[in-house]
Amino acid sequence: MDAYSKGNFIAEYRGVYCTKEDDASESDYTFQYFFSIEGMIKCIDANTVDCLAKYANDDRNGGNSSMKVLVFNGQPHLCLFASTDISIGEEIQYDYGVDSLPRRTSTLQKCENINL
Repeated sequence: MDAYSKGNFIAEYRGVYCTKEDDASESDYTFQYFFSIEGMIKCIDANTVDCLAKYANDDRNGGNSSMKVLVFNGQPHLCLFASTDISIGEEIQYDYGVDSLPRRTSTLQKCENINL
């Protein structure tokens, strides 16, 4: 039995809605999700909110889920959906879409950037 079937809603990435210029951008980026809508950069800051979606891990190969921006009553909502069947106990992963993340930089590139 699957925990989530392909296409199922998993969770909403909830938090404080802000723009890139707001105070939230000065805090820890650990649980901030930046996205573009209507030509503007927006952010959902989940640092102070408990939600399942913020614990989904990055997978540059696409993972087993995907984040979609859905707009209801003029307010964007970041919703995580299963892109494959997901079994109970399977890690939920999606592509964060940010190639510059430190964990995506190869060890060789990291070593080349060190000035001794």
